Amino acid sequence: MRRTALTTVGLLLAAATVVACDPAATSTTKTSTTSAGADAPVQASQPAAAPPAAGSDDANGDVEIVSCQVDPTLHWPSADLKITNHSSKSSNYIVNIEFVDAGGTRLAEGIAATNNLAAGQAANVKAAGTAEVKGKASCKVSKVTRYAAP
Repeated sequence: MRRTALTTVGLLLAAATVVACDPAATSTTKTSTTSAGADAPVQASQPAAAPPAAGSDDANGDVEIVSCQVDPTLHWPSADLKITNHSSKSSNYIVNIEFVDAGGTRLAEGIAATNNLAAGQAANVKAAGTAEVKGKASCKVSKVTRYAAP
């Protein structure tokens, strides 16, 4: 009886090992069900997208670059931004800024954020660069993420 139990345990361990080592089990693509009930691939390495705020889907129009400068002493770039919530709900914003040279080459990047910005409300924020920049730089909004505040 004891020998049968050990054999059964051994077979279960072997089966578990085969399943765990199956390349299909470690695929970078997972399947999720959409609201329509169909299966849709979802990349495992990418975070789930936040739900968009109501109103305009173009959050890029909510961000204005007020000024762009490089500190003369520290040589760190920064951009002063004005974010105006044009959606109909309070929203959170994450704004990615690129600091580029005259040829368009990225020299540094920065991020600014604001939370719980009411519909129609504006906020002044600063995006600080993440690298030293020698000379002049221009600021460019590279991405705006807006999602409804909880």
